[in-house]
Amino acid sequence: MTNRTSGSLLEQNCRPEWPPWTCVAANVCGLCSTTLWFLVLLPQVWKNFRRKSVVGLSVLWGTANFTASLVNLCFVYGYAEIPLYGKINSIYMPILEFTILVQFWIYGHHYQRKHKVAYLVFCLCVWTTLLSLNLGLKLFPYIQWVAIGLWCIETFPQVFLNFKLRSTYGQSTRSVIIASIGKMTDFLSTYGLRMPIQYVVMIYFSSSVNYVNVIQVVWFHGRRPYIERDVTPNVQYKEVHDDNVDDNMRDTEEEALCTPKGQRLAPGVRTRRAIRCFLIALFTCFLALFAYGIVWASKSYYAIFAPVTLVSVTSFAFLWYSRSWKTDRVV
Repeated sequence: MTNRTSGSLLEQNCRPEWPPWTCVAANVCGLCSTTLWFLVLLPQVWKNFRRKSVVGLSVLWGTANFTASLVNLCFVYGYAEIPLYGKINSIYMPILEFTILVQFWIYGHHYQRKHKVAYLVFCLCVWTTLLSLNLGLKLFPYIQWVAIGLWCIETFPQVFLNFKLRSTYGQSTRSVIIASIGKMTDFLSTYGLRMPIQYVVMIYFSSSVNYVNVIQVVWFHGRRPYIERDVTPNVQYKEVHDDNVDDNMRDTEEEALCTPKGQRLAPGVRTRRAIRCFLIALFTCFLALFAYGIVWASKSYYAIFAPVTLVSVTSFAFLWYSRSWKTDRVV
């Protein structure tokens, strides 16, 4: 049985050693992923528009996303043979990601104008250079590693910012939930089909860092952001409330954080804490699955350096920002 790269939509990039139904299932996951990526950033765009603010959202995350998608667009249509759903995503995602960058320009009131202009000029220079190398010199397979690298680290700036603020109020919880489902279908699709090694590496890091972000959303859910030392004074607190958590929930969680050691928590707080611990354990298991997947797909134990790197960077960021948590508790 030979690998099929043509035929029906659900019979592309099949693994010849696997039963045909696995190929169909993996391509179905890919189509589901495409549908989810059409939706994933819409709640975030809407939340930014409703708040008229991007406070709590990392501009480096937005820039890395768009830059990687721009490079990937050239790679997909100039070099790679990937399923149709991948080609559809390569067009749609840069448009939505560029929309978020425009929102940073319009709603980024906490950035000085001269800094915004300088950052824009820098980005334009980078994007022009990457497009020139791709379209002019046809360096598609080499420049694609730039996209892979950016996708591997794209969520790290947001993860660091969340640790710094001790909150995920800048992110849309709905977008994070959709992304977590999309990353899982991405993982099943990419590892169930024959795909370029670039995509195998990319899916591991992008999925794993996304699930670290999901754990943050669960962990920080309902907590007020500690913004006094991180955001300019003219940003109003009402502007940065997490619209997915009501005030009663915030007060209950704050009370739980301040409960003296040994004192019994209210039943509702205990239940939410149990659910939170269960979800964190579940997503940690998914991280272990992703780690196993990259070692299996790459057929090399050197791939273990990928999860080791992820754990090391995340742990360092957590320890770095947690040093000031106790001193900043009362603000």
